[in-house]
Amino acid sequence: MTRLRSALDSPSALLALIAVFIALVSLWTISIPKVGASSTFGFQSPMCWLAVLAVLGAVLVANLTLSTAFLLAAELVLVAWYAWDMWLATTSGYSSQYPFVGTDLVSTAWYAAAFGLLFAAAAVARRYRERDDDGGAETWWLAAVPGFGLVRLDRTARGLLWTVLVASALCLATLDSPIAPLFQTVNGMADLPDPLPTRAPTWILLGAAALFAVMSVLDTIRVRRRLPHP
Repeated sequence: MTRLRSALDSPSALLALIAVFIALVSLWTISIPKVGASSTFGFQSPMCWLAVLAVLGAVLVANLTLSTAFLLAAELVLVAWYAWDMWLATTSGYSSQYPFVGTDLVSTAWYAAAFGLLFAAAAVARRYRERDDDGGAETWWLAAVPGFGLVRLDRTARGLLWTVLVASALCLATLDSPIAPLFQTVNGMADLPDPLPTRAPTWILLGAAALFAVMSVLDTIRVRRRLPHP
């Protein structure tokens, strides 16, 4: 209970708790009748529960090493689900019906859980910063969440810039989709929309997100090397 009260006193931890609740009550998979896909909500999906429990562990566990491990576990679950959707879009059941890209299949709950991950990372990085040192091995683990290695090193504005760039590229890739449920629900639509002339903008934005994520890690390495060593 003490740790829960402490989490509720932290705006980023509180936002993480709100985000994972939204993930549980939002669509985790979407209904696309043409490919025989039915909708499920987050609370119906074991993968969503794994992500939610990992984010909760990152926020609520008192031990910082365990909090960091939970944070990385949440990221691995979310990356794995995104990769699954990207692969699923290439299978014959989907590709024969529409020029799908995986972003078309990533549903609202995934984004809510991803924001929960970002807020949890902010809470964990803040707890590390309160130790008033230059950062140890945890810096590199936190750097796996774009920008938060820099937040750990007290370069908050610089780190959050990378976070915003990665998140914006992913959201814009979804905006480019004519069927993505984050911005336009297709639940119950009998027919798919007309195919777009090209899906190149989606791929460019996804590539930009990956590039920004890598650049945030490189920036973390550069900043850490410039800090005085004990």
